Parts: sequence; structure tokens; C-alpha cells
Amino acid sequence: MGIIQAEPANIEELKIKANTKDNWETRLAAVNELANYDCQKSRYILTKLASSDRVFAVKEAAFNAAQAMGVTKKGLPLVAKRKDIGYSSKDFAKVFKRVKRDTQMEELDLAVFKKQFKIVSPEMYDVMQYEEQEKFDLWISASYANLS
Repeated sequence: MGIIQAEPANIEELKIKANTKDNWETRLAAVNELANYDCQKSRYILTKLASSDRVFAVKEAAFNAAQAMGVTKKGLPLVAKRKDIGYSSKDFAKVFKRVKRDTQMEELDLAVFKKQFKIVSPEMYDVMQYEEQEKFDLWISASYANLS
């Protein structure tokens, strides 16, 4: 199936899904659907995700879809940027300290911590859940243990 030269009927729904910051799988599904439609709105959404999404799988899929449509930025072809999640160790420490303070936790209770972490910084939670995958709980435990 080729790319359809029309706006999808559910473009507003896809736009909302593409802008969801707390679920990379939802954004990836939106990218995969938008990749089938070549219109101004889908080109814009794909270009935005290709240049700024923090989850590499979403960024890469959006880049590939935009490239297949021949999307350019200021007359130049899009450039695939290196993988960068956009967070530093200071960012993690700041959020972890806030979660620890909010929950008044002396020792790590992983379930409580994860619930509050998702409330305090849903985008960071989503990005790191993707990055760490099955090691996510271990990453939280190690990061928590390193708090000063």
C-alpha cells in the first residue's frame, strides 16, 4: 500500500495521540498511521516528532516516514540526529528527590515510588521506561540508592 495523498479522517485524534507525552507507544502508533497519509498536517506532526521526540523509536519512525514523503525543513532534507533522551543525571536526581520528599519515603517502596514518579514527571517516566525496558525497576532502585 502506498502513501495516500489526503488528510486522514481522524487527523485531530492522531494529533492528540502524537502530542501525548506520557506514552511513547501511543505516539509511535500515531506516527505509523500518519505515515500512510501525505498531507500538510501529517507532514508537520511527523517533522516535529522527528526533530524533538525524546524516545528514539518514535523519533526514528517519524524521521523515516517524513523522509519517505520527501519532507524538507527550510529547503533542506531532514537530518537524523543522534539518540539523546534530553535528561541529565541532575534532572533525575531532582525528580527523584521530589518524589522521595512527596512520599515521605525513608526506604524505597518501588510501587509507591513509581506511582508518584509518573505523577511528578510523566514524560521522564515514559522516556526512561522505554530506555530501560525490563531493567526499569532496577534503574529506579539504583538511582534511588545514589541519592545524596
